[in-house]
Amino acid sequence: MAESQVHASIPERKRCAVYTRVSVDDARHEPFGSNDAQFMACHELIASQQGLGWQPSSRLYEDRGYSASHLRRPGIQMLLDDVQSGLVDVVVVHRLDRLTRHVGDMQTLMSVFEQHGVALVCVTQSLDTSSSHGRLALHLWTSFAQFERELIGERIRDKRAAAKRRGLWHGSAAPLGYVLVQQRLVIEPQEASIVRDMFTRFAAQSSVTTLLQELALEGITTKRWKTLAGQPKGGRPFDKNALYKMLNNRVYLGEMHYEGDWHASEHEAIVTPELWAQVHTVMQSRARRTGVSTTPTEEQQFWLKGLLVGSDGRAMTPSLSSSYRGRRYAYYVPQQDIAVGAGASRLPRLAAGKLHASVWAHLRSCLRDPEPWFEALPPALTEHPTFDRQLMAQRLRAFEAMLDQVFPAHQTRVFRQLIEQVVVGKTDVAVRVSAKGIFDLMLELLDERYLAELGKDQSGPATE
Repeated sequence: MAESQVHASIPERKRCAVYTRVSVDDARHEPFGSNDAQFMACHELIASQQGLGWQPSSRLYEDRGYSASHLRRPGIQMLLDDVQSGLVDVVVVHRLDRLTRHVGDMQTLMSVFEQHGVALVCVTQSLDTSSSHGRLALHLWTSFAQFERELIGERIRDKRAAAKRRGLWHGSAAPLGYVLVQQRLVIEPQEASIVRDMFTRFAAQSSVTTLLQELALEGITTKRWKTLAGQPKGGRPFDKNALYKMLNNRVYLGEMHYEGDWHASEHEAIVTPELWAQVHTVMQSRARRTGVSTTPTEEQQFWLKGLLVGSDGRAMTPSLSSSYRGRRYAYYVPQQDIAVGAGASRLPRLAAGKLHASVWAHLRSCLRDPEPWFEALPPALTEHPTFDRQLMAQRLRAFEAMLDQVFPAHQTRVFRQLIEQVVVGKTDVAVRVSAKGIFDLMLELLDERYLAELGKDQSGPATE
């Protein structure tokens, strides 16, 4: 009888890239930190899969001291570059939140991974995106990670506001005129005298330029302080920005800013209300900065700032052209083009005005026909007996009809509320609408007073 021979097939080699991240860089304080633990756990997983052809990459992809709330991290960008260059088959992370805590960013990453046939695997979570169940689990875990990040942010804001109510200072350094004693602002006599003198001289001096020149000759500089690492900061000559920032700082009146407004605090004031009023009367009479800028803010000029990314996962950066015939033009430029050179990303440079108009038109068409939005919302909401689909559609259409008449600042707020992310490809633009933004808008529109307030703005095209 002839012998039968069985030949074992050699598994296809899988190049595995390990990505690690820590929010606080502990390398200088601990010989073995969180990043090292993540690295070892990921490599142990790869070693256990050697029979399947898994092999670790020789390149190190790590980010120390970076938040997961964005993708502007050198380690993740290097990983994306190698994925797009075809150097990676599997991305291994210890936990999903090491990669990102934002649903939109995860969708961007997965779009790049899927486009290049790269799988994502987690050590502590049974996740392998090569299966449909793995992709579903990925979406759920990312949603919870984003919720956790937002919850932590709310707790931090509440904690800071509570601390400020007790007169505690939160910041890297105290303003000029104060020192920190157990987190409280205490007057430093010599600096406080300089601050009062600057307020008095501004009110009496007819020329701000002359005042700045005098301060420079006298060696008066901005606050000198040191970081926790001992690095010196500040101590620069005053320019107009630093001067006006100081003159508009109500801390010198004995107040503290929290919960969106200024409140009386426990620290001692340096400037009297009379001197403050005198200075700000002079500022108004000179038509200079009065604490509220008359020029458009970046958010008003670049509605999509922080929401616009390229298909390579990198942010599109707001940019103003050089002045041409008295005008400057606003653009969004691929970040890679700025870092490497024009054309490096192979993505278009987009005129801000045209892009805003296009996305705005898309949003308004959805407001006029909101059925696709309803379908995207959780069935537990839209199928609930109290949810009146017809009434909600009427409110959304009425709201859309009012948008031309409301203040531009309100249009900007609605625009950013409804957009989760806009992704720019080589030939197209994809708009991702925020389910939370839609839900919040619906809650607002269910309040009759909200629509009534909007109606008050309809006396003609609004300007600011």
